[in-house]
Amino acid sequence: MSKLPQFYRKGRRASELVPDSDYANGILETMRCHNGSLPLWSLHRSRLVRSSALSALLLSDIDRFIKKLAAKCSQNAAVARLRVGFVDGRECWDLAFLPLVRGLEEELGARLYPCRTRLLSSESKNLGCKFLDRSRYNAARAELPDGERLDGLIFDDSGRVIESLRCNLLARFGNTWVTPNLTRCGVHGVMLDWLSGHIRWQEQDMNIETFCEADEVVLCNSVRGVIPVVEIIGYKSWSIGPGARRLQQLIVEALW
Repeated sequence: MSKLPQFYRKGRRASELVPDSDYANGILETMRCHNGSLPLWSLHRSRLVRSSALSALLLSDIDRFIKKLAAKCSQNAAVARLRVGFVDGRECWDLAFLPLVRGLEEELGARLYPCRTRLLSSESKNLGCKFLDRSRYNAARAELPDGERLDGLIFDDSGRVIESLRCNLLARFGNTWVTPNLTRCGVHGVMLDWLSGHIRWQEQDMNIETFCEADEVVLCNSVRGVIPVVEIIGYKSWSIGPGARRLQQLIVEALW
């Protein structure tokens, strides 16, 4: 059995891939490959379509190959990294299967470090896509101190809570789940979309003080599912709540 990483360019095996910086207007979809399939591919595909960043011909080419390539993945669980965009003026796509490194966050909870680097609010509607230009996220990541189970908490330029470096946020207030308003900036994650078909949540603006009034907070993304948050450094600590464990169990039963 071949080891990860495994690289594919336009559906064909490649020895290596160009760096992200070679892509112009590049879009990134980071997915979980589980037992040779991409459980959330339909939602990732919908986000790609929403981005308007690729032609129907390129999307058709991806559709033709991607499930076959996932079936060739040598590990039971891996990270699939799909990039689309333009390299040297030509539209293209590639796919990498990378090791899924399991951390302690799922069981012990994550700690969030409030970052000074801000996302810029847009006056036009935010499509919520994940771009290969990660310069602001990289700047925020550089702020993180050394520490176990740390993720960065990201705000917009008006001080509203938006997301973490890697995940969307869900906060439970009583019986209601709330996610930060993503209409101005931020990535609208695929796991957030999937959860909307199983739980009710609403979207609203929240500053850090309002956010910290939540009974519990979780992170979610399409690779790791749901991760409880146990601390926002300098603001609030939580015990892992029953809502987080219910969401984790739901994902295990329905997806992996």
